[in-house]
Amino acid sequence: MNIEKLKYVCPKCKQPIQTIENTLHCNICGHKYPIIKSIPDFTSENLKSNQIYRSIKKMEFIAPFYEGHLWQSFILKGIGAKKTSLTSIVDFVLETFQEITGNILDMACGPATYGRRIASNDRHIYGIDFSMGTLKQGMKNISRDGVTNIKLARASVEELPFENNVFDGVICNGALHLFPNTLKALQEISRTMKKGAVLTVTTFIEGNAPLIRRIKKQRKLARVFEISELKESLKNANFENFQARIDGCFLLFTARKTNN
Repeated sequence: MNIEKLKYVCPKCKQPIQTIENTLHCNICGHKYPIIKSIPDFTSENLKSNQIYRSIKKMEFIAPFYEGHLWQSFILKGIGAKKTSLTSIVDFVLETFQEITGNILDMACGPATYGRRIASNDRHIYGIDFSMGTLKQGMKNISRDGVTNIKLARASVEELPFENNVFDGVICNGALHLFPNTLKALQEISRTMKKGAVLTVTTFIEGNAPLIRRIKKQRKLARVFEISELKESLKNANFENFQARIDGCFLLFTARKTNN
C-alpha cells in the first residue's frame, strides 16, 4: 500500500516549513524551530518558567526504565489496577489498530513504547512528546529495535505541527490527565484526525487508590477524571462511540471522531 508520508507544518500558523541549516523555518509567521539530534523541537516558548516542563524534566531519569516491570508495576499498583500490565495495554493497542493503516499520531509517545510496536510498511507513526529526554530515549529504542516508519518530534498537545484531517488513528496513553486543558487538548487532537478515525486512551479515574489520593491532594501535575465529564469533553471535541475498560482507577477507552 502506498501511503503518503506527512510533512510537518508550523504549529503556530499551520503553514509549510522548510529546513535551513538544521533549523525548520516558517516563511509565513517567521517562527524557527531547531532540530536536536534528529528531533524537531516545536516548543518555542521559554520553558524554564513552565511548571509542567520543570516537573517533567525532573522525571526524565525514568525514561530508560519506563518499560521495565518495576516502574509499570509501581504505577499500576498505585492506581489499583489488578488485571492490567504493560503487555496487556500493548496488546490492546495492537488489537485496536490491527485493521487500521495510514498515518498514526502517538500523542505523548514517551520512549516510543507503543508507536514502535505498531509501525509497519502500511502504518506510519508520528510520535509527539513534551520531554526531550524521553524522546532521545525513544530514538535509542527505535534504533536498537531496527524500527522504520516512525518519526519523533517535540511539541505541545495544544499546538500540534500537523495539518487538519491527516491521521487515521491516534494513541494517547498515560498522558490525558497531564494536559493543562483537557478539552483544548482533545480538540487539537481531533483537528488532526480524519472523520471516523479511532482514538485510544489510557488515563486515571476517580477512586480510592493510593496514587489517586496523592494526585488529588497535590492538585498540580495531574488530574483525576469523572467518566461523565470525560464523555462530555469528548463530545465537545467531536468524538463519539465511547467504549471503556475499567480496572481499579485505570481507564482504557476508545472513541471515534464523528463523521460530521
